[in-house]
Amino acid sequence: METNEVSEKDALLAEIKRLRQENERLKQEIAKLRGVKRPSGDAMDTMSTKLKEALRE
Repeated sequence: METNEVSEKDALLAEIKRLRQENERLKQEIAKLRGVKRPSGDAMDTMSTKLKEALRE
């Protein structure tokens, strides 16, 4: 009975470790995607501003 509890505890600890690693990986992916998205958004704003200025002239 005690051996079963130990193996179940080990399995749960392994699952926690796996989920934490996956969580960290996803956080890094989110940060990477946010970093990629922002500059392109800024460039679009800049381009549209330049286009607006050109159209005004």
